[in-house]
Amino acid sequence: MKISSVSASRFLVLLPLAAAVSMLSACSSAPPLFSSDGRPTNMITCPTNGGWSNCQENARALCSGSYDVLDQSSDNGQNNLLIACRAK
Repeated sequence: MKISSVSASRFLVLLPLAAAVSMLSACSSAPPLFSSDGRPTNMITCPTNGGWSNCQENARALCSGSYDVLDQSSDNGQNNLLIACRAK
């Protein structure tokens, strides 16, 4: 009985470690957190059936006006707009 409780406790200790490694490996494909000039970036996602205008409106609202588009793509029915807000 003691052997199984030791195995169970090791499993419970290793489970959070495995989850952390899994989460960190998933981050490698995320957009950069900052632009080349140091501004924070945001990924705006909207349905492709609405065109780019919905993404652009969301970007303007998020940035309170002007922003720079760093990347844009369409994938699986979604438009993705990577932006950095301009200084006010």
